[in-house]
Amino acid sequence: MRYNIPKNWVSVAKIGRSVGLKGELLLHLMSDFPESIQKNEVYYTQKGEELQVETYNIKRALVKFVGVDTQNDAKKLTNCILYSTQNKTKETCKLEEGEFFWFELIGARVIEESKVLGVVEDIERMGSSDFLKVGTSKELQALKMPKFFMIPFLERFIIEVLEKEGLKEIHTRFCKDILENS
Repeated sequence: MRYNIPKNWVSVAKIGRSVGLKGELLLHLMSDFPESIQKNEVYYTQKGEELQVETYNIKRALVKFVGVDTQNDAKKLTNCILYSTQNKTKETCKLEEGEFFWFELIGARVIEESKVLGVVEDIERMGSSDFLKVGTSKELQALKMPKFFMIPFLERFIIEVLEKEGLKEIHTRFCKDILENS
């Protein structure tokens, strides 16, 4: 049975193979913030299970969960994704000025020269760069533009990110050219 992941959940890590006989597992961070995994904190799996971190060795990327005490118990968790909530993520991971969590940018309108190009549907990391996957506005799709296009999240293309009346806007340059050539 597939569990519906709540919208306010954020993926923070993927559980790897078991290590040793006492329930330890490799942990592959899916976040830029190692502090997103904290001892004694509860995380959720895509199956809706709750897992509390007993120990976490950041240097060795090893995690041990409360109640997971054998190699067989640990193997059952291999390939599970760990989720935290957006609020918990904001509490534990501090951003610098001009930085944003991915979940804060999803749903933002992309605007260039006062024209809405579309809305951020997702963010993908390719190599060392993040790309905004933008669903093209219906108006531009009617002009035979592609249904979506990718924008590198770089200063060259992103002028600013604003919040107006509770809605995020990403003001861009050169992105209409990207759209037209997609």
